[in-house]
This record gives sequence, structure tokens and C-alpha cells, in this order.
Amino acid sequence: MEHHHSEQHAHTNKGNYWLGATLVATFLIIVGYLLWHNWPTLMLSTIKWQREINGQLSDLLYDAKENPTAIYSLAGVSFLYGVFHSLGPGHGKMIVTTYLATNPAKVKASLIMTVISAFLQALVAIVLVTVLLVFFNSSMREINSAADRFITLSFVAMLLLGVIVAYRALKQSWQLYKQKTHKHDHSHSSDCGCGHKHFADADSINQATNMREYIAIIASIGIRPCTGAILALLFANMVDMYWLGVVSALLMAVGTALTTSTIATMTLSGKKLVTKYLAYSDHQHSFAPLVFKLFGGLLLIGLGLLLLNSQSYGMSPVL
Repeated sequence: MEHHHSEQHAHTNKGNYWLGATLVATFLIIVGYLLWHNWPTLMLSTIKWQREINGQLSDLLYDAKENPTAIYSLAGVSFLYGVFHSLGPGHGKMIVTTYLATNPAKVKASLIMTVISAFLQALVAIVLVTVLLVFFNSSMREINSAADRFITLSFVAMLLLGVIVAYRALKQSWQLYKQKTHKHDHSHSSDCGCGHKHFADADSINQATNMREYIAIIASIGIRPCTGAILALLFANMVDMYWLGVVSALLMAVGTALTTSTIATMTLSGKKLVTKYLAYSDHQHSFAPLVFKLFGGLLLIGLGLLLLNSQSYGMSPVL
């Protein structure tokens, strides 16, 4: 009687699990569709807002040459640029939130990843502009064109990251399937001494590749130079205060790192709540994390294609 009650309880939990998983998947699909449908409008609104902020930055850089107190205003605007720019639509936030929501991740490693990515974007912008100005004496248009190529490369890297994540999810699912089939086809126990691992839990099947994926995420985000930093560096060079452009770029990175870290923490917190609600038996359904991981990889692929397609609008990434 007690055994029958436990089986009925497990069956009920199983039904609740898949109901919750279906609702979560449906929500993500709807959000993805709305994002895809409204992406051109979001891009145009973001570009308009970004041009207004860029105008303020250029004015403050000109003012700083005559009035040193304007440096403080420039520092504040640079920091706020990093904060608000990272709140708008962008591939860095998409990569972080999509990956963290659908893959195993730890808070500390995720925060380190977002901070390094933000500062790498600023560093790439500084190095790119410095090299082109000092060694090639490039014009603003040429620097803009070079930045555009880096941005395209970052979208391709995002696409490849999605392919890697999806491939590993499929590979791990196949390994788990074979292990479960092996378990059902053989009548030996956990202590039979045959040397086989008869069950692979969700944690063991999902670990080991995280660090390599973190590095891939940092590269796909950081390889794209911060467009605001590029503009600040160009205008700072025009007024012979290049060092101030470097400071502005780094302050933008601070604002971006703070915002993306907050977004990452919120994503992991929300994921923890959803996982706690959905989880009912890791020993029976360790396929579930791999399904979400596969979904995350496919979503990154779709977002990468969307961003590559958005460049067909011919919008300058800087001006």
C-alpha cells in the first residue's frame, strides 16, 4: 500500500514537472518570437539613443580641453553610458542570459566571466584605435570599417558558440541514453564490481566542459569592441587628450560590467527558482538539463543569425 502511494506520488510529480517545463519552454519561445519580430525597431531606437549619448560625450571631451572640471561630468556620462548601453538590446547580454539560463553555471564563475568580457571589449577598442591611429594614421571612416569587421566576427563567434553548445548537449544526451540502456539491459547492481558506472546523474553529465564554454563566451563577447569607447577615443584624439578617451573607455567597461553582472545574478536566481519548482527526481530524468542546454545552443544559433542579418540595414556601429 505504501509502495503504491509512493509510485502515485512520483507519477504526480512527473506530471507537474513536464507541465512546468512545457510552460517555461512556451514562454521562452514566445519571448524569442517577439524579439525576432521587433528586432528592427529595437535596433533603430537603440541607435538613435546611442547617437544622442555620443553627442554628449563628444561635447564633454571638447569642453574638457578648456575646462578641466568637465572631466568629472565626462566620467559620469561614460559610466552611465556603460550602464544604459548594456541594458539595451545587444549580443553580449543575449549570450550571457541565454547560456546561464539553459546551462549549468556557478555564480562566482559567471560574475568573473561577465566582468572580464566587459573589460575585454574596452581593451579591444583601445588597442584597435591606438594601432590604427599610431601605425596606420587611419581616418575615422577606416576605423569604423575595421570595428564593423570585428563586430561581424563577434556575431559569427556567437553562432559557433551555439553550435558547440548544441553539439555537446546532443553528445551528452547520447552518452546518457547509452548508459541508461546499458542499465536496463543488464541485471547487475551498483556494487557488482563489473567496473561500469550504471548511472550518470545530471551533475556529472554536465560538468567538465563549462570552463571551455566560459572562455568561448568571453571571446565571443569581448572580441566586439565597445562602440562608445571607439567614439570617445576618436574624439579625444581630435582634441589631443587621448588619455582621457582611454579613461572614458574604461569607465564604460565598469558600467557595463556592473550591469551585466547584475543581469547574470538575476538570471541565475530566476533559474534556481524554476529548477527548484521543476525538479522532482534527478535519478530518473537527468535528460531534462540536457534538453534545456540544447535549447540554449539552438537559441544562440538563432540569435547569431538574427544579428548577422541585422547588419543588412547598413547602420554604422559607431556613428
